[in-house]
Amino acid sequence: MGKAGLDKHGMEALLSLLTIMVKIHPIPALSVNPAQAKQVTCVPYDIVSREECRTLAKDHPNTLLRVDRADLEFPDTVKFNTPEVYKKAAQNFAQLIKNQSFLKEARPTIYLVRMIEGKHRQRGFAALADFADYASGQLRKHEFTRPDKEDDRVNLIRHLGALTGPVLAAYPDLPELTAQMNEIELTVKPLAEVTDERGVIHTVWRCPDPAEIVKLFTQVSRSYIADGHHRAAAAARLAKEKHGPLGILTVYFPASELRVLPYHRLVLKLDPFTPATFLEEAKKVFQVTPSPTAPPDKTGKIGLFLEGKWHQLSWKADEKSDPVAKLDASALQDRLLGPVLKVKDPRTDVRLDFVGGIHGTKSLEDKVNSGHASAAFSLPAVSLSQILAVADADQIMPPKSTWFEPKLRSGFYVHQFGPNQP
Repeated sequence: MGKAGLDKHGMEALLSLLTIMVKIHPIPALSVNPAQAKQVTCVPYDIVSREECRTLAKDHPNTLLRVDRADLEFPDTVKFNTPEVYKKAAQNFAQLIKNQSFLKEARPTIYLVRMIEGKHRQRGFAALADFADYASGQLRKHEFTRPDKEDDRVNLIRHLGALTGPVLAAYPDLPELTAQMNEIELTVKPLAEVTDERGVIHTVWRCPDPAEIVKLFTQVSRSYIADGHHRAAAAARLAKEKHGPLGILTVYFPASELRVLPYHRLVLKLDPFTPATFLEEAKKVFQVTPSPTAPPDKTGKIGLFLEGKWHQLSWKADEKSDPVAKLDASALQDRLLGPVLKVKDPRTDVRLDFVGGIHGTKSLEDKVNSGHASAAFSLPAVSLSQILAVADADQIMPPKSTWFEPKLRSGFYVHQFGPNQP
């Protein structure tokens, strides 16, 4: 049938069929000097405080953390987003290139990335995500970004002329891509390997045939940002500039190899409630039962630690409700934190704090027992299928509801697209 024979819906269906593929590009990259990989590579910039950055950077003059978080070199009175911080970051980045901590790749490259933590292994391909995929929703999002954090990354990237922090994305498993991973692991010598501060082993290989990886990804229907929404949004904004990045620096992991941990909540102050009256409010909207420990990591079971004791808050989602409403974080916010404590935005309310699942529920007990917080909520981990369902429905996850572990290490490769501004 010719174009004239297609109605509006037929054209939309045809265009949909033509675009159901993930488009990636090899990275025009600088890669870490293998001899300096332990010194240069670092934790993601957004999971550490300025003080923690100073500790990690101590005795490491060539760490990329001095680029991603140049504010560590300034007094606390200097804000993280002042012009002198970006200028210092650019100077530090230029120095890393000058002293050959980073080496220019001979050709655009795709990398195989592997992280091993105990018995857990996950592998992915580092490449550039296509900006059109991001704009169209082919690379799907599930979080809002904060303007101040997005602006910070835009200013840093513009000063560096480079993308330094990778986005973590998931894709539905494709056996042919998994076979490529297996072959590279067995037959190719690693570019570099580093054991990080927590004992996670990070290994990176150059893929010998980037074109084959690009071709195989066209068989993948869709990909999902799991972690790094601010990095992705910042890169996409800069794509509109004359000398901008050529894509979004991204590591694509098959969904089956990703691990999602819980993200817990602390209530710093219960005012105007006492622990006893707050517990009574919880009983009005949840089935509350005493528990000897934190409840099991199971959907529909929320833990409340109050005055040295655990309580289990049980609830059941309406199967007809949307994917967001079925999440435990939504139930906690919509039933208790919002209507009772009047928490309108969990991201900005000063009465709330958050604890990543990597720290365990013992850390919640310690925070309450020490008086740092008045109450703590343990939440079960969100499943990857729940995250994908939210993204596919074009909805947004509740703030601070996913914690991916292990975290990608920055600095094995960066996408240099222009001169920096030291």
